[in-house]
Amino acid sequence: MDKKVVLKAVLTAMEEELRRQLKGQEMAAEGATHAEAKAETKWDTCGLEQSYLARGLARQFEKLAKEFEDLRAFRPEDFSGKPIGIGALIEAEMEGFKDLFFLLDCGGGTEVRVDGREITVITPESPVGAALVGKFVGDAYSFRAGMDGRVLSVE
Repeated sequence: MDKKVVLKAVLTAMEEELRRQLKGQEMAAEGATHAEAKAETKWDTCGLEQSYLARGLARQFEKLAKEFEDLRAFRPEDFSGKPIGIGALIEAEMEGFKDLFFLLDCGGGTEVRVDGREITVITPESPVGAALVGKFVGDAYSFRAGMDGRVLSVE
């Protein structure tokens, strides 16, 4: 599988998430400044809560935008015969199920479909990512109580 195609699919998914977050941020900011958000009593905190929400969403957006830019510049290397690291595309079997993971510094949890296969982005901080980093094809790995797996392939 071409990792450049997978990376492009991840970037597309992140771009969509950026659009969604921007829309939410704009709605929260609009709600915070709307005439009806003005406090009528000292206990009326609707406008204040909307401004906190808008600020939190803006911070999330900035973080995701930076990760997106970093990922656009990223060029994954080939991990054939090497230990698993950032940029590896890993097929693993766990509890009888096969999964395809793309190990990246950001975007954990993003799921994309490429060539009819679902690929999940994991980070080294995730339980699965931490268990896989440094492993080779054929190595066993485990995480959580009793969850075991085996690395089937690494690209």
